[in-house]
Amino acid sequence: MPRFLSTTLLACLLTGVAPAQADDLKREAVQDFKTFYRTNKEVSERVEAVLTLKGNECVPAAAELLRLLGDKNEKIRVAAMTVISTYKEVETFRSWIDELPNTRNNKRRALIIEVLGRCGIQQCLPVLTEIGTMKKGIDAQVKTALCGAIARLRDGQTNNQVLADFLSDPNPMVRISAADTVGKLKIRAIGDHLVPLLHDKFWQVQAAAIDAVGQVRVAKAIDGLIALMRDQGRFQTDTAEALFLITMKDFGIYPDQWAKSIKELRSLGWEMPTDAEVAKAKATRKKNDAYYGKKSAGRKVFGGIVTTSTRVLFIIDISGSMENHIVEKQKFDAGYDDYQKLTIVKTELVNTIESLDGNTLFNVVAFATDLKLWKRGLVRANVVSKSSARAFVKRLRPAGGREASEAAAVGLKSNISSGRTNTFKALMYPFNIDPGVDRPIVPPFSGGESRKLIKSKLDTVFFLSDGRPSTGKYVDTQVIRKEVRKINKIHRVTIHTIAIGQFQKNFLRALAMENGGEFVDLGY
Repeated sequence: MPRFLSTTLLACLLTGVAPAQADDLKREAVQDFKTFYRTNKEVSERVEAVLTLKGNECVPAAAELLRLLGDKNEKIRVAAMTVISTYKEVETFRSWIDELPNTRNNKRRALIIEVLGRCGIQQCLPVLTEIGTMKKGIDAQVKTALCGAIARLRDGQTNNQVLADFLSDPNPMVRISAADTVGKLKIRAIGDHLVPLLHDKFWQVQAAAIDAVGQVRVAKAIDGLIALMRDQGRFQTDTAEALFLITMKDFGIYPDQWAKSIKELRSLGWEMPTDAEVAKAKATRKKNDAYYGKKSAGRKVFGGIVTTSTRVLFIIDISGSMENHIVEKQKFDAGYDDYQKLTIVKTELVNTIESLDGNTLFNVVAFATDLKLWKRGLVRANVVSKSSARAFVKRLRPAGGREASEAAAVGLKSNISSGRTNTFKALMYPFNIDPGVDRPIVPPFSGGESRKLIKSKLDTVFFLSDGRPSTGKYVDTQVIRKEVRKINKIHRVTIHTIAIGQFQKNFLRALAMENGGEFVDLGY
């Protein structure tokens, strides 16, 4: 008996079912699925039907799932991807692999590449190389899908030249995706190709490059990182972290000190520390942070979070529950007009606005069921704009609160529906996306659109909420986190979260962690 068996053959041997018979049963299951799917239009039933294809891996099942990945209903698309990601047999995807170099449908090609990566089909790597080296016929969507598949397949060698070429691609989305993959896989052989991206004209590409040169540990990036640190803003902390990972030194956000120390080290014949030495330094730093408290450079702003960013957006919850009073009054200093949650938030935000210096660009957005904007973009923090912003914040009231509830209870017209919590819509605003219920959230990939997409100067968000999402396109916090991660992979916005209330603190904590931010719990 062969030493290695396919999972299908092994399952058949264990269950006493012949492989041919098992294949017949799977094909029958697919035929039954197709019949059911055609005659049942209810989305919930269709989703349940899609899930029955799990465990029925075969070519017809994969073909059906690929078709459903293009369905207009997102729940069906998610179910299809969930099932097909469990398929692992090379032969299931053989025709797809053979098709990839020849198809002219780039949307289908990108989707197939994503599926092959998710399913861990290592045998597709030579074909991915063939596609990646095509001079014509592939677009940015295909290239970003290639980067994602290479990362999932942990291919740190076969497609190095493809990634190196993508790092200089005209499309900024491709450059970002390639930098992310090189950083994730720590491909040192092409690390030097990341250095020019530190001077890219799109700050999001620069941010991806800063993170990547730190992960790969590119010595040639040191001078570029120090130069970026001289610019005020978020890059000060980003570059300090990258320099620490490369050098095992820690001089904070002080470029002159970095430049002086690096010059001295080089004169002494400095050599870059080994990965093991850096891992040990990181562990020591983490231990010291836990014992002494983390020392963050920058200024404290909303929620007491420290930042060096000069391009910030404050998003605050004004849903009906924000009129409730806090329970843990001992956590808050005196000086508020009352202990209503929104009163506390407004007071803290007004104080933060007052503290902004003239180099800062900022905006304020309040949200409940809908958004209430102070301005339609970032404005400079001068005496006039700060006065206007403070007045805007002070006028805010809980939407659809107690008064609306009492009016509705006696049959009077009220705006109680306006006081729900549309978390997803609020979180999409920094990305200039208005998520209609029936509108798909799909980032564009054409050259002109991608440049427009990442043109925003905004790089840091402070998001405060007191409750669970209750309305909007998505209310499931897992889905919201997934969608934010997907969009923010390109935008690179740091999202800090602040909770004031009992609910969904784990959601806000995870949201911050997944988007480079910090989480603060104000209490409840």
